[in-house]
Amino acid sequence: MQLHIIDAGTFKLDGGALYGVVPKSMWSKNMPSDENNMCSIAMRCLLIEDGEKLILIDTGIGEKQDEKFLKHFFISGPTLVQSLQNKGFSPSDI
Repeated sequence: MQLHIIDAGTFKLDGGALYGVVPKSMWSKNMPSDENNMCSIAMRCLLIEDGEKLILIDTGIGEKQDEKFLKHFFISGPTLVQSLQNKGFSPSDI
């Protein structure tokens, strides 16, 4: 069995919304924010290769969001499909 970490990009969330009532002085030590108080969150998926089977545990955000959604979450980085291809796999393999 082999495990592959698949990068599905990043998105941003407002630090206050992300951590709620926890003071910024506490959470910013581990999760720095930008000048707009936005924290960058990585989306990583797990691809399990077991003999002839490929199992994808997808924790990504998808690709069907509208323009309003994209303006709020600042999605960037490689797509799931691009990262699968970089590892030598395609969606049809799964």
